[in-house]
Amino acid sequence: MDAIRKLVAQYFQLVDPPNLALPPGHVLVRPETQTALYERMFDESLTPLPPTNYRARVLKVILAQIEASIQNPDEDEILDDLMTCWANLIAQPKPSSLTSAQQLSHIKYTTPINPSDAALERTVITSESRGLILAGGTTGFRTWEAALHLGSFLSSPSGEELVRGKRVIELGAGTGFLSLLCARHLGVRGVIASDREITLIENMNRSAPLNRVADSEKPMPFHAALWEWGTPLEWTDDMQDFVENDHISFDIALGADLIYDTDIVPLLLSTVRDLFENYRVQHFIIAATIRNEDTFKTFLSGCGKQYIVTRFSLKGQEEVLTATDTHQFAVERIAFESTPSDQQTGFFHATNIPI
Repeated sequence: MDAIRKLVAQYFQLVDPPNLALPPGHVLVRPETQTALYERMFDESLTPLPPTNYRARVLKVILAQIEASIQNPDEDEILDDLMTCWANLIAQPKPSSLTSAQQLSHIKYTTPINPSDAALERTVITSESRGLILAGGTTGFRTWEAALHLGSFLSSPSGEELVRGKRVIELGAGTGFLSLLCARHLGVRGVIASDREITLIENMNRSAPLNRVADSEKPMPFHAALWEWGTPLEWTDDMQDFVENDHISFDIALGADLIYDTDIVPLLLSTVRDLFENYRVQHFIIAATIRNEDTFKTFLSGCGKQYIVTRFSLKGQEEVLTATDTHQFAVERIAFESTPSDQQTGFFHATNIPI
């Protein structure tokens, strides 16, 4: 990995500046390094560019590191393009913290480096807000650690083999990160990114064109669809590739960070069973951040127990959706561990909490 490739990947993923992998000082002072930093990170012609305030924070850290590393002021200096960029950035009006937290920004994720083809660089672009929470408590406007963990697995040779050529559906897709990865890079036959929030569906549809191959006339096999668990999947005419013998069919289902509350476990299990029985899914691959071991154990134990699944209608009346479902799922743990944070080369995420 070259001196700044990891830094560039972290920068476009909007990794917090204190966690960026800056090259050593003696590398940063080199004119060729500074030129590369400007051309690959701060040139205004790059798209998508991170938010102005983030770019300014990162450039401030870099400039401070360069200044601290200068040994000979007569020979070592800061590149004019970097200084001009810094002047332009600090001259921009600074939005409030609340405004910044609620604004959607384009985030470009880079897959981890494949040792067998280190030159290959694959990216996924989403539209996110790290601080925006919808009225219903939905936090789907950001990509969480479990999705990045699952994305790291799927972009590995063994993970890619599981989805290539398959019809895929993602539950609780949020930003659409996993589905966009599958559609753009993993050779799936088709993928549906489902969520229950119309605002998230609209956001995914805006992100999809950013990931299409330039100058390609072939459409990307990506679709976003509303799905309120416990009800039929909302269907549109452009999803005919998923119809087989007059039935909507998938091969693989994906989900990340779906097990966050014990109250939602019965409905999740019923939905998984629905996928197996009514949508012909063969495998469901799920990644979960273990914030609460009891919640995860509830899910695992529920895979073989009986549930009466209920939900409340808008009028507050209890409505039985599925009565006495017996879940007899074979559960297998995939032998894949997150790379330690300081050794990651893409899809950067924290590993202090088990996934």
